[in-house]
Amino acid sequence: MKRFALALLSVCLLLFPSLAQTTPIQVGAANLQSGDAVVFLGDSITHQRLYTQYIEDFFITRFPSVPLKFHNAGIGGDKAWDALQRLDRDVLSKNPKLVTILLGMNDGRYQAFDHAIFETYETDMTELLDRLESAGTTVSPITPTMFDAVAARANLKKRPREESALRQYNAVLAYFGTWLRDEADRRGMRSIDMFGPLNHLTRVARQDDPQFTFIKDAVHPGTDGQLIMAHAWLENLGMQGPVSNITLVPTKKGYRARATGGEVSELVGADGSIEFTFLAESLPWVTPADTQVAAKMLKLDHKFSREGFQVHGLAPGKYALSIDGTPVGEFTHTQLAAHVELQRFPSTPQSVQAAKVVAMNKARNESTIKDLRGHWYTARNLARDQRSLAQAGDEASKAALEKKVAAGEQKMEGFEEKLAALEQKADEELAAIYEAAQPAPHRYVLQPVE
Repeated sequence: MKRFALALLSVCLLLFPSLAQTTPIQVGAANLQSGDAVVFLGDSITHQRLYTQYIEDFFITRFPSVPLKFHNAGIGGDKAWDALQRLDRDVLSKNPKLVTILLGMNDGRYQAFDHAIFETYETDMTELLDRLESAGTTVSPITPTMFDAVAARANLKKRPREESALRQYNAVLAYFGTWLRDEADRRGMRSIDMFGPLNHLTRVARQDDPQFTFIKDAVHPGTDGQLIMAHAWLENLGMQGPVSNITLVPTKKGYRARATGGEVSELVGADGSIEFTFLAESLPWVTPADTQVAAKMLKLDHKFSREGFQVHGLAPGKYALSIDGTPVGEFTHTQLAAHVELQRFPSTPQSVQAAKVVAMNKARNESTIKDLRGHWYTARNLARDQRSLAQAGDEASKAALEKKVAAGEQKMEGFEEKLAALEQKADEELAAIYEAAQPAPHRYVLQPVE
C-alpha cells in the first residue's frame, strides 16, 4: 500500500509539476506536505462521513497543490477500547502526520455519571494517546459532541431512556470533554471543542424555536450539526482565512492590480470597462445545500472563503461583472469601491468548479468510504467477542462465545485483501478529485450598465 501511495503521488506530481514546489500546510501543530495522511478516528459520528467529508472538501479546494491523504477511521458503536484494538491497522499503518480523535459518546454508556465508567474511559483514552504519541504523529483530541435531551424527549417512543440520563448525559459528556482537554493541555496537544459550539448554537436557535435541534436522534448530528463540527475542527486548528482578494486602482497609465491568493494578468481598460485574467491558487469552500442553516449562523463563507473584489476610481453608476462570459451581478461604483465578496455568487466558474469537486467527494464517501468503514465491523465484533470469551466465567457462556468467535474468525477470511482493495480504490478516487480541483485562469469583465 505504501508503494502504491508513493506511485500515486508521483503521478500527481507529473500531472501538476507545481505540486513539488508548494508551501506546507500548518494545521494545528502538524506541518502537512504533499502525500501526508490525516486520520479521523472515531465512532458512529465519524462513521457518518459528514464532518470528515466537509473538512476534506476544505483542504482539497483550499490547497489543491498540496494533495493530502484522508482516512476516515470511524466505526459505529465504538468506545476508546475498540479504537485501541484496530489502531495498528486502521490508523498507524497510514503513517499519519495528524490524527484527530472523536470518542466518548458511547464510553459514557448513555446513563447518569458513574465514576467507574469514567475511569474505564480515562484508562483507555490515556493508552490511546500514549500509543499515538509514541508513534510520533501529531494528535488533536476532540471533545465528545452534544447529547440533545430535548430531541431525546421528543423521541421517547422510538428510543426510551432513563430520566436520569436525559437530565445528566449532556453534563456527563461535558465532564469527559473537560478531562480530555485538560489531558491534551498536559501533553502539549492542541485539542478541538465540538461540544461548546453545538450547545451554544442550539441555544441561540431555540430562542426562536424551543424545539429546534441539530441532532434529531439526540446523538448523531445531522448535516447542519456536522458542518458546525467541521467548522470547529478547522477553526481550532487555525485554518480560518480568505481565498483571494483583487484590488484595482487607477493610475495615470491606467488601472493597476494588487492581488493575494492568485495572479492578475492581461489587465486592460477602455471606455469605462475593465478586463483582466485571474488565476487563483485555490477555490472557494462550497458546502452542500442541506448545511445552509449552519453556514449562515457561522458566517462561513466570509470567514473561510472570502473572494474579495474591489475597484477604486470608477465613474458614478452601475457596473455589470461577468466571468468567462457568465453574468455574476450588477454593482454600484460605491459597492465596488467598498468591495464585493464573489464567493456569495454560486454562478461564478470557480464556485461551479468547487461544487463539482464537492459532489465528487460526496459520491466517494457515500460509496467507497461507506463500504470501507462497513467492512471493519467484522474485525471489531470479533475483537469484542474474543474479549468476552476471555472474561467469561461459566462453561455455558464460554461454549456460546467460542462458537461466536469461531464464526467471526471464519468471516475474517479474505478480510485484508478486500480492505486493501477498498483502500486503493479510495486513494485513486481522491487523486481524481484533486485533479478536478486544480484552479483555471478566468477572464473577468466589468462593464458600465447603460
